[in-house]
Amino acid sequence: MTQEEFFKFIEDGYKKAHGIIVKKNSDYATGEDPFKNFKMASLIGITPERAILVRVSDKLARISNLMNPGKKAQVSDEAIEDTVLDMINYLAILRAFLQDEKDKSTPF
Repeated sequence: MTQEEFFKFIEDGYKKAHGIIVKKNSDYATGEDPFKNFKMASLIGITPERAILVRVSDKLARISNLMNPGKKAQVSDEAIEDTVLDMINYLAILRAFLQDEKDKSTPF
């Protein structure tokens, strides 16, 4: 893979990840609050940031398990690539949430 091919591969991955997050966020959140599902974690004493990190750790564990020799995904539509894209999205969600919180705490 050349550097140019590498950058194209990364760009294509971001585009795929974006498509996934658009679809999934509409299932779990609202137009007014894209973080709604993560904020619900506060009902059991977990901050939204920690709830997002739990999802990241779930994806990391899944990737680790799938990388074991001979291990095949039981859910056929969620292989390593899909899980990596989900993990990218959860990190992007964390970044956006932290920015949203920062924006809310900044006086106008």
